[in-house]
Amino acid sequence: IKATFGLTLSEYNKIYISQKGCCAICKIPESEIKGRWKSLCVDHNHKTGKVRGLLCPKCNTAIGFFQDDSKIVKEVLFYLDKFSSLTNS
Repeated sequence: IKATFGLTLSEYNKIYISQKGCCAICKIPESEIKGRWKSLCVDHNHKTGKVRGLLCPKCNTAIGFFQDDSKIVKEVLFYLDKFSSLTNS
């Protein structure tokens, strides 16, 4: 963590505790993460390198796919809201 993100274990633990061991976005506890990676990921701004918080692998991957672009995320929200009244039948 130190070499990749410049984050000490103590700093990581401080973030972990402040987030109550949960993903900063979806709030899933680390203990409930399923799949290949079973721990919270260090999320950082790819331009500045600044650590933003800890995310579950799914949320971390989603942000990566959206290229850290809030405009794309807003469009995703608009799209989902547009179809939220449809039922799955």
